[in-house]
Amino acid sequence: MPPVSVTELKTRIESRIERKIERESIAGLKQATWTRAAAMAAIGVWIATQIPFPIASFYLFTLVLFVAIGLAHQLVIQRDPSRSWPGYVFITLDIVLLAAILLFPSPIYYGDWPQQMALRMGNFPYFYIFLAGTLLTYSPRQVIWAGVTISLLWGAAILAISLLPDTLTHSDYPAWNELAPETQLQTFLYPTFVDVPAAFKDVFIVLVVTGVLASVVWRMRRLAFEQADVERQRANLARYFSPNLVEELTRDHDTLGNEYIQDAAVMFLDIRGFTSFAEQLSPQDTLELLRSFHGRMSHEVFAHGGTLDKYIGDGLMATFGVPKKGARDATNAIACALAMRNAIVEWNRERDEFGYQRIDVGIGVHYGTVIMGDIGTAERLEFAVIGDTVNVASRIEHLTRDLDTDIALSDSVVAAAHAELAHDDSIFDGFREAPEQAIRGRLTGMIVWKYSEEAAMEDHERRLQSIDLAPTS
Repeated sequence: MPPVSVTELKTRIESRIERKIERESIAGLKQATWTRAAAMAAIGVWIATQIPFPIASFYLFTLVLFVAIGLAHQLVIQRDPSRSWPGYVFITLDIVLLAAILLFPSPIYYGDWPQQMALRMGNFPYFYIFLAGTLLTYSPRQVIWAGVTISLLWGAAILAISLLPDTLTHSDYPAWNELAPETQLQTFLYPTFVDVPAAFKDVFIVLVVTGVLASVVWRMRRLAFEQADVERQRANLARYFSPNLVEELTRDHDTLGNEYIQDAAVMFLDIRGFTSFAEQLSPQDTLELLRSFHGRMSHEVFAHGGTLDKYIGDGLMATFGVPKKGARDATNAIACALAMRNAIVEWNRERDEFGYQRIDVGIGVHYGTVIMGDIGTAERLEFAVIGDTVNVASRIEHLTRDLDTDIALSDSVVAAAHAELAHDDSIFDGFREAPEQAIRGRLTGMIVWKYSEEAAMEDHERRLQSIDLAPTS
């Protein structure tokens, strides 16, 4: 099966985020329903105390209808959350009900007021409340639907009212601009006069606001997708790469999506005799031991700018110079191996105090050309480092048993570190060249350098003597 492309992975991520947003929208709908009911109840109390009966009954009835629409919307969505059309239907019902209330106010209170007065009461801004409420759907389409529905419905109402037989508009006064200001004012205040351009201005403005709100919701969704993707990448990268690389890798999205061939240092580490060691422990104690071991070792990998490629049972594989090549990859690998050994020594001191069995490890490091990139299938994709350098590093780790050493370095990584440092350095203290070693799978032998504590002490003493013998100024 061919590997999954970065585009396909991004599509999958966006699909999961989309479903998450839909779930949050459904949860928000439930909260919005009860918030609406509470708000309508508060408005009802205010109406009951401010408007006498039976006039207040009309408005209380409309409040009950709004609550009923909200509850019906919630019930429909809960039965089948996968359907999107109910949102558009109930948005339309809200808008139609509000328009009916604004266009046909209480006959008990307003009596036989001219229909044209409905456009002059200044009630159109109430539509903005419902338009703003659609933001909670996190759907640009529903925001646009609400805005367009308001515009079409109110525009149709303006057109219908302006065509009533008794309606007066600017078209009834061809010389409107030539009329005296007093005459214009008197005409404007006439109950059946409709300022059509001003009325359609509200329609135009609501369309503009709809576009702005829809773009805001779209941008919010984009930011959610991008932030979730970044956090997902950051969390995944933090498991493998040192913290100083995580920020850079999250900014460079294509770094892990391509294949690269470059030089890098590869390290393998393993607990010696772990099988027999684990036989003496319970499964829980074994798991706790491995967690503690891996935690200490991965800390040193990250502290030295390395990449944790994978955990391999009681061991691990780490690389230095992957995915970003550095100026001291070989040096960092050797320094990390020494730091790992020191961490094990310190851990064994702690274990000795509690009477626990000591931990012995073998660490092998090699330097050479590697191939890195994504491998796997559509179901599981993993960034991996492969090549002969990886295989040789694993073989060198196995040689630590035969060489009776904690750390074994290939001649290649030692040469690369010398080239990086350009001078004799204490990092090489304790390493001695071993006889040429046969490497399984290779026709020729290999020079290997092994570490010993006695040699490290000798090198340390030699350095102290060279300092003492150095001429003073």
